[in-house]
Amino acid sequence: MDLAALPPGAVPEAAPEPGAEPAPEPAAEATPETPAVPAPEGEGVPVTDDAAPEAAAPATDDPAQEPPVTDDAAEDAPSARPQPGFSGAVDGVRTGRLPSIGSDTAPDAPAVAEEPAPDAADLPPLSRHAVAFDGAGGKPLFSVVLVDPGGPDVDRQALADLPLAVTIAIDPTAPDAATAAEIYRAAGKEVVMLATGIPAGATAGDLETTFQAHQTALPEAVAVMDLEQGGFQNDRPLAAQVVPVIAGQGRGLLTWDKGLNAGDQEARRADLASARVFRRLDGEGEAAPVIRRYLDRAAFKAAQDGFVVVAGEVRPETLQALAEWAVEGRSATVALAPLSAVLLRGR
Repeated sequence: MDLAALPPGAVPEAAPEPGAEPAPEPAAEATPETPAVPAPEGEGVPVTDDAAPEAAAPATDDPAQEPPVTDDAAEDAPSARPQPGFSGAVDGVRTGRLPSIGSDTAPDAPAVAEEPAPDAADLPPLSRHAVAFDGAGGKPLFSVVLVDPGGPDVDRQALADLPLAVTIAIDPTAPDAATAAEIYRAAGKEVVMLATGIPAGATAGDLETTFQAHQTALPEAVAVMDLEQGGFQNDRPLAAQVVPVIAGQGRGLLTWDKGLNAGDQEARRADLASARVFRRLDGEGEAAPVIRRYLDRAAFKAAQDGFVVVAGEVRPETLQALAEWAVEGRSATVALAPLSAVLLRGR
Protein backbone atom coordinates (compact mmCIF):
# COMPACT_ATOMS: atom_id res chain seq x y z
CA MET A 1 0.00 0.00 0.00
CA ASP A 2 1.24 3.44 -0.88
CA LEU A 3 1.03 5.37 2.28
CA ALA A 4 1.84 8.62 0.55
CA ALA A 5 -1.45 8.42 -1.43
CA LEU A 6 -3.55 8.28 1.70
CA PRO A 7 -5.08 11.51 2.88
CA PRO A 8 -3.64 13.08 5.96
CA GLY A 9 -4.86 11.53 9.17
CA ALA A 10 -5.76 8.31 7.40
CA VAL A 11 -2.92 6.47 9.15
CA PRO A 12 -3.17 6.97 12.88
CA GLU A 13 -0.05 6.96 15.01
CA ALA A 14 0.32 3.97 17.23
CA ALA A 15 -0.33 5.00 20.77
CA PRO A 16 2.12 3.65 23.35
CA GLU A 17 0.87 1.08 25.73
CA PRO A 18 0.10 2.36 29.15
CA GLY A 19 2.92 1.75 31.65
CA ALA A 20 5.27 0.59 28.96
CA GLU A 21 8.83 1.95 29.20
CA PRO A 22 11.36 1.95 26.43
CA ALA A 23 13.55 -1.13 26.60
CA PRO A 24 17.08 -0.38 27.76
CA GLU A 25 19.99 -1.20 25.60
CA PRO A 26 21.38 -4.63 26.49
CA ALA A 27 24.29 -4.42 28.96
CA ALA A 28 27.49 -6.24 28.22
CA GLU A 29 27.66 -7.83 31.65
CA ALA A 30 25.07 -6.49 34.00
CA THR A 31 25.26 -7.51 37.63
CA PRO A 32 21.99 -8.18 39.41
CA GLU A 33 23.02 -6.16 42.46
CA THR A 34 23.60 -2.98 40.46
CA PRO A 35 21.19 -2.68 37.48
CA ALA A 36 22.25 -0.35 34.71
CA VAL A 37 20.07 2.76 34.35
CA PRO A 38 20.26 4.66 31.04
CA ALA A 39 21.47 8.17 31.49
CA PRO A 40 19.60 11.03 29.86
CA GLU A 41 20.96 12.09 26.50
CA GLY A 42 23.68 14.70 26.72
CA GLU A 43 24.46 14.19 30.43
CA GLY A 44 27.51 12.33 31.75
CA VAL A 45 27.37 9.78 34.45
CA PRO A 46 29.34 11.05 37.43
CA VAL A 47 31.62 8.66 39.18
CA THR A 48 30.90 8.65 42.88
CA ASP A 49 32.47 6.96 45.84
CA ASP A 50 29.30 4.89 46.30
CA ALA A 51 29.74 3.14 42.98
CA ALA A 52 31.27 -0.31 43.32
CA PRO A 53 34.65 -0.40 41.60
CA GLU A 54 33.98 -3.80 40.14
CA ALA A 55 30.64 -2.81 38.52
CA ALA A 56 30.98 -2.55 34.73
CA ALA A 57 29.51 0.41 32.81
CA PRO A 58 26.65 -0.42 30.42
CA ALA A 59 27.78 -0.99 26.88
CA THR A 60 25.99 0.97 24.14
CA ASP A 61 26.44 1.31 20.45
CA ASP A 62 26.26 5.07 20.75
CA PRO A 63 29.58 6.50 21.88
CA ALA A 64 27.71 9.38 23.45
CA GLN A 65 26.08 6.97 25.88
CA GLU A 66 29.45 5.82 27.38
CA PRO A 67 29.98 7.55 30.71
CA PRO A 68 33.00 9.81 30.48
CA VAL A 69 35.52 9.87 33.32
CA THR A 70 36.33 13.38 34.36
CA ASP A 71 39.69 14.59 35.59
CA ASP A 72 38.25 15.21 39.04
CA ALA A 73 37.07 11.65 39.28
CA ALA A 74 40.45 10.34 38.18
CA GLU A 75 42.12 12.37 40.86
CA ASP A 76 39.70 11.14 43.51
CA ALA A 77 40.05 7.49 42.48
CA PRO A 78 42.49 5.54 44.67
CA SER A 79 45.71 4.40 43.03
CA ALA A 80 45.83 0.76 42.09
CA ARG A 81 49.32 0.44 43.69
CA PRO A 82 49.61 0.97 47.47
CA GLN A 83 51.82 3.86 48.54
CA PRO A 84 54.18 3.33 51.46
CA GLY A 85 54.44 5.60 54.47
CA PHE A 86 52.18 8.37 55.71
CA SER A 87 50.41 10.60 53.22
CA GLY A 88 50.79 13.57 55.51
CA ALA A 89 52.22 14.80 58.75
CA VAL A 90 50.85 13.32 61.97
CA ASP A 91 51.13 15.13 65.25
CA GLY A 92 53.69 13.56 67.57
CA VAL A 93 55.19 11.29 64.91
CA ARG A 94 58.63 11.92 63.45
CA THR A 95 59.23 10.60 59.98
CA GLY A 96 62.26 10.12 57.78
CA ARG A 97 64.33 7.99 60.17
CA LEU A 98 64.69 4.40 61.25
CA PRO A 99 62.86 3.32 64.40
CA SER A 100 64.93 3.04 67.56
CA ILE A 101 64.42 1.46 70.94
CA GLY A 102 64.96 3.50 74.05
CA SER A 103 66.39 6.98 73.96
CA ASP A 104 67.21 8.86 70.79
CA THR A 105 70.95 8.57 71.43
CA ALA A 106 72.25 5.15 72.41
CA PRO A 107 74.71 5.27 75.29
CA ASP A 108 78.28 4.33 74.57
CA ALA A 109 79.15 0.76 75.42
CA PRO A 110 81.18 0.53 78.61
CA ALA A 111 84.85 0.01 77.97
CA VAL A 112 86.10 -3.42 79.00
CA ALA A 113 89.33 -3.13 80.91
CA GLU A 114 91.93 -5.54 79.61
CA GLU A 115 94.37 -6.93 82.10
CA PRO A 116 97.86 -5.99 80.98
CA ALA A 117 100.28 -8.77 80.31
CA PRO A 118 102.70 -9.23 83.19
CA ASP A 119 105.94 -7.37 82.66
CA ALA A 120 109.02 -9.59 82.83
CA ALA A 121 110.71 -6.97 85.00
CA ASP A 122 107.98 -7.45 87.62
CA LEU A 123 108.63 -11.20 87.96
CA PRO A 124 110.92 -12.50 90.72
CA PRO A 125 114.41 -13.68 89.66
CA LEU A 126 113.41 -17.33 90.07
CA SER A 127 110.80 -16.95 87.32
CA ARG A 128 112.40 -14.18 85.30
CA HIS A 129 115.79 -15.86 84.81
CA ALA A 130 114.70 -19.50 84.72
CA VAL A 131 115.83 -21.41 81.65
CA ALA A 132 112.95 -22.58 79.48
CA PHE A 133 112.05 -26.21 80.13
CA ASP A 134 109.85 -28.14 77.69
CA GLY A 135 108.58 -30.56 80.30
CA ALA A 136 109.47 -33.93 81.69
CA GLY A 137 107.09 -35.96 79.54
CA GLY A 138 106.07 -38.00 82.58
CA LYS A 139 109.65 -38.71 83.64
CA PRO A 140 111.10 -37.71 87.04
CA LEU A 141 113.16 -34.51 87.13
CA PHE A 142 116.94 -34.84 87.44
CA SER A 143 118.88 -31.65 88.18
CA VAL A 144 122.68 -31.33 88.25
CA VAL A 145 124.34 -28.36 89.97
CA LEU A 146 128.05 -27.81 89.34
CA VAL A 147 130.06 -25.46 91.56
CA ASP A 148 132.48 -23.16 89.77
CA PRO A 149 135.50 -22.92 92.12
CA GLY A 150 137.06 -20.12 90.12
CA GLY A 151 140.71 -19.85 89.24
CA PRO A 152 142.63 -20.30 85.98
CA ASP A 153 142.10 -24.06 85.82
CA VAL A 154 138.37 -23.78 85.13
CA ASP A 155 137.47 -23.98 81.45
CA ARG A 156 134.25 -22.01 81.67
CA GLN A 157 133.61 -21.99 77.97
CA ALA A 158 133.83 -25.80 77.79
CA LEU A 159 131.41 -26.01 80.70
CA ALA A 160 129.07 -23.55 79.03
CA ASP A 161 129.10 -25.64 75.85
CA LEU A 162 128.23 -28.87 77.71
CA PRO A 163 125.07 -30.20 75.98
CA LEU A 164 123.32 -30.88 79.28
CA ALA A 165 120.84 -28.85 81.31
CA VAL A 166 123.23 -28.19 84.20
CA THR A 167 123.03 -25.29 86.65
CA ILE A 168 126.19 -23.47 87.72
CA ALA A 169 126.82 -22.26 91.28
CA ILE A 170 129.06 -19.18 91.59
CA ASP A 171 130.68 -17.52 94.58
CA PRO A 172 129.27 -13.95 94.49
CA THR A 173 132.30 -12.64 96.40
CA ALA A 174 134.72 -13.77 93.66
CA PRO A 175 136.17 -10.85 91.69
CA ASP A 176 135.18 -12.41 88.36
CA ALA A 177 131.74 -13.61 89.45
CA ALA A 178 129.89 -11.32 87.05
CA THR A 179 132.12 -12.38 84.13
CA ALA A 180 131.58 -16.07 84.86
CA ALA A 181 127.83 -15.61 85.08
CA GLU A 182 127.80 -13.77 81.77
CA ILE A 183 129.55 -16.68 80.02
CA TYR A 184 127.15 -19.26 81.41
CA ARG A 185 124.03 -17.20 80.82
CA ALA A 186 125.03 -16.54 77.22
CA ALA A 187 125.18 -20.32 76.69
CA GLY A 188 121.70 -20.81 78.15
CA LYS A 189 122.72 -22.11 81.56
CA GLU A 190 121.13 -21.17 84.87
CA VAL A 191 123.23 -19.75 87.70
CA VAL A 192 122.78 -19.76 91.47
CA MET A 193 124.73 -17.86 94.14
CA LEU A 194 126.61 -19.54 96.97
CA ALA A 195 125.75 -18.30 100.45
CA THR A 196 129.26 -17.04 101.16
CA GLY A 197 130.39 -13.98 103.10
CA ILE A 198 127.91 -14.30 105.97
CA PRO A 199 129.66 -12.80 109.01
CA ALA A 200 129.69 -14.68 112.31
CA GLY A 201 126.94 -13.53 114.61
CA ALA A 202 125.29 -11.63 111.76
CA THR A 203 122.28 -9.50 112.58
CA ALA A 204 119.28 -8.94 110.35
CA GLY A 205 120.88 -5.73 109.08
CA ASP A 206 124.15 -7.56 108.32
CA LEU A 207 122.28 -10.18 106.32
CA GLU A 208 120.41 -7.54 104.33
CA THR A 209 123.69 -5.85 103.43
CA THR A 210 125.42 -9.13 102.55
CA PHE A 211 122.70 -10.46 100.26
CA GLN A 212 122.20 -7.07 98.64
CA ALA A 213 125.87 -7.18 97.62
CA HIS A 214 125.39 -10.75 96.35
CA GLN A 215 122.42 -9.63 94.29
CA THR A 216 124.43 -6.82 92.75
CA ALA A 217 127.16 -9.25 91.70
CA LEU A 218 124.78 -11.95 90.41
CA PRO A 219 121.46 -10.32 89.54
CA GLU A 220 120.36 -13.26 87.36
CA ALA A 221 120.83 -15.95 90.00
CA VAL A 222 117.62 -17.97 90.42
CA ALA A 223 118.42 -19.30 93.91
CA VAL A 224 120.77 -19.25 96.89
CA MET A 225 122.78 -22.43 97.55
CA ASP A 226 124.00 -23.02 101.09
CA LEU A 227 127.53 -24.24 101.71
CA GLU A 228 128.06 -27.95 102.30
CA GLN A 229 130.26 -27.14 105.28
CA GLY A 230 129.90 -24.14 107.57
CA GLY A 231 126.63 -22.88 106.14
CA PHE A 232 123.52 -21.59 107.88
CA GLN A 233 121.15 -24.52 107.36
CA ASN A 234 121.91 -26.20 110.70
CA ASP A 235 121.85 -22.94 112.69
CA ARG A 236 118.16 -22.36 113.35
CA PRO A 237 118.38 -18.77 114.61
CA LEU A 238 120.54 -17.82 111.65
CA ALA A 239 118.35 -19.73 109.18
CA ALA A 240 115.27 -17.98 110.56
CA GLN A 241 116.84 -14.65 109.57
CA VAL A 242 118.32 -15.71 106.21
CA VAL A 243 115.16 -17.26 104.76
CA PRO A 244 113.09 -14.02 104.86
CA VAL A 245 115.90 -12.15 103.09
CA ILE A 246 116.02 -14.74 100.31
CA ALA A 247 112.24 -14.70 100.02
CA GLY A 248 112.29 -10.92 99.80
CA GLN A 249 114.62 -11.13 96.80
CA GLY A 250 112.32 -13.60 95.04
CA ARG A 251 114.83 -16.44 94.84
CA GLY A 252 114.70 -20.12 95.78
CA LEU A 253 116.79 -21.97 98.33
CA LEU A 254 118.97 -25.07 97.84
CA THR A 255 120.33 -26.85 100.93
CA TRP A 256 121.99 -30.20 101.60
CA ASP A 257 120.18 -33.33 102.75
CA LYS A 258 122.16 -33.53 106.00
CA GLY A 259 121.35 -33.12 109.67
CA LEU A 260 118.18 -31.49 110.92
CA ASN A 261 118.38 -28.92 108.13
CA ALA A 262 116.63 -26.04 109.87
CA GLY A 263 117.14 -23.97 106.73
CA ASP A 264 114.84 -26.21 104.68
CA GLN A 265 112.32 -26.32 107.52
CA GLU A 266 112.20 -22.53 107.70
CA ALA A 267 111.83 -22.35 103.93
CA ARG A 268 108.85 -24.68 103.95
CA ARG A 269 107.26 -22.72 106.77
CA ALA A 270 107.63 -19.52 104.74
CA ASP A 271 106.37 -21.23 101.53
CA LEU A 272 109.71 -20.50 99.88
CA ALA A 273 110.61 -22.57 96.81
CA SER A 274 113.25 -24.98 98.06
CA ALA A 275 115.03 -28.27 97.38
CA ARG A 276 117.78 -30.40 98.94
CA VAL A 277 120.92 -31.87 97.37
CA PHE A 278 120.63 -35.66 97.48
CA ARG A 279 124.31 -36.45 96.91
CA ARG A 280 127.68 -34.89 96.28
CA LEU A 281 129.21 -36.59 93.21
CA ASP A 282 132.92 -35.89 93.70
CA GLY A 283 133.46 -34.89 97.31
CA GLU A 284 136.45 -37.23 97.67
CA GLY A 285 137.93 -36.84 94.22
CA GLU A 286 136.06 -39.79 92.73
CA ALA A 287 136.94 -41.08 89.27
CA ALA A 288 134.50 -41.03 86.39
CA PRO A 289 133.26 -44.68 86.77
CA VAL A 290 132.40 -44.06 90.43
CA ILE A 291 130.58 -40.85 89.59
CA ARG A 292 128.54 -42.72 87.01
CA ARG A 293 127.39 -45.18 89.69
CA TYR A 294 126.36 -42.25 91.86
CA LEU A 295 124.34 -40.88 88.99
CA ASP A 296 122.54 -44.21 88.53
CA ARG A 297 121.63 -44.27 92.23
CA ALA A 298 120.34 -40.72 91.98
CA ALA A 299 118.17 -41.74 89.01
CA PHE A 300 116.64 -44.47 91.17
CA LYS A 301 115.94 -41.88 93.89
CA ALA A 302 114.27 -39.63 91.32
CA ALA A 303 112.00 -42.49 90.29
CA GLN A 304 110.91 -42.82 93.92
CA ASP A 305 110.37 -39.12 94.72
CA GLY A 306 109.61 -37.68 91.29
CA PHE A 307 112.74 -35.49 91.31
CA VAL A 308 116.31 -35.36 92.56
CA VAL A 309 119.17 -32.85 92.79
CA VAL A 310 122.87 -33.81 92.73
CA ALA A 311 125.89 -31.55 93.03
CA GLY A 312 129.50 -31.68 91.96
CA GLU A 313 132.44 -29.49 91.16
CA VAL A 314 133.70 -28.35 87.80
CA ARG A 315 136.41 -31.01 87.37
CA PRO A 316 137.47 -32.90 84.23
CA GLU A 317 136.47 -36.26 85.80
CA THR A 318 133.06 -34.98 86.76
CA LEU A 319 132.36 -33.55 83.31
CA GLN A 320 133.55 -36.79 81.67
CA ALA A 321 131.28 -38.90 83.87
CA LEU A 322 128.28 -36.69 83.09
CA ALA A 323 128.89 -36.88 79.34
CA GLU A 324 129.26 -40.68 79.39
CA TRP A 325 126.28 -41.22 81.67
CA ALA A 326 124.06 -39.08 79.46
CA VAL A 327 124.75 -41.49 76.59
CA GLU A 328 125.16 -44.89 78.23
CA GLY A 329 123.69 -44.64 81.72
CA ARG A 330 120.16 -44.49 83.08
CA SER A 331 119.65 -40.93 81.91
CA ALA A 332 116.92 -42.14 79.53
CA THR A 333 114.71 -42.90 82.54
CA VAL A 334 114.79 -39.30 83.83
CA ALA A 335 114.42 -35.79 82.45
CA LEU A 336 117.54 -33.66 82.84
CA ALA A 337 116.21 -30.32 84.00
CA PRO A 338 117.50 -26.97 85.27
CA LEU A 339 117.24 -26.34 88.99
CA SER A 340 114.36 -23.90 88.53
CA ALA A 341 112.17 -26.73 87.19
CA VAL A 342 112.62 -28.60 90.48
CA LEU A 343 112.13 -25.49 92.63
CA LEU A 344 108.95 -24.51 90.79
CA ARG A 345 107.43 -28.00 90.71
CA GLY A 346 103.79 -27.90 91.75
CA ARG A 347 103.68 -24.09 91.75
